[in-house]
Amino acid sequence: MGQSAPLRVAIAEDNDEFRLTLRDILSYEPNMEVPAIWRNGREVLSEIDDVKPDILLLDISMPIMTGVETVRALHERGCPTKVIMLTMHDDEDVVLQTLKYGAAGYLVKDGSVEDIIRAVREVAAGRGMLHPQVTTILLNEMARAGQLNDDWKGILTAREYDVLRELAKGKSNEQISETLHITLKTAKNHVSHILAKLDVSDRAQAVLHAVRERWVDL
Repeated sequence: MGQSAPLRVAIAEDNDEFRLTLRDILSYEPNMEVPAIWRNGREVLSEIDDVKPDILLLDISMPIMTGVETVRALHERGCPTKVIMLTMHDDEDVVLQTLKYGAAGYLVKDGSVEDIIRAVREVAAGRGMLHPQVTTILLNEMARAGQLNDDWKGILTAREYDVLRELAKGKSNEQISETLHITLKTAKNHVSHILAKLDVSDRAQAVLHAVRERWVDL
């Protein structure tokens, strides 16, 4: 079998230094390339149909056309590119708007480069990726919205669901063991089983999955 096509990641960011640094870092990643870099949303909308990137790293705070306006326009256009928002803050209204318009990930810029690379690969694989700061915002919104369902029953055991709910509250394995009156080892095993069954690599992604499926409440 031949080598798979490289993952194409475009960048929209108005800070010249951050944009170019990110381009260089991603370009050196195995099986990844950066076909375009843009300074604002207008440039994105003008060229994205020709570039056809798999992933777009999109800054929220850009001149001329903000990231929120841009992701909304891409959503309305039916653009297949998966969007990961980049921001310096976690404003609740902005988070909810961008996710409403189909953003697949949300990262804060003061995170590590490894976080961004990991997010790109996770989103490319069809999984969402949120910075932990953003997860609480989503949980609060879903709690207000209600309408939880029990589809988890076809995937998780009742005890695993109990553990997942505790994860959604931000509890550690030690706190989960105390709350549910189980051993620490059992709590860890349940968490491992949940990650495996949901096909995610960490606790934050498990919570994101549960929120998106409307399985959890606060």
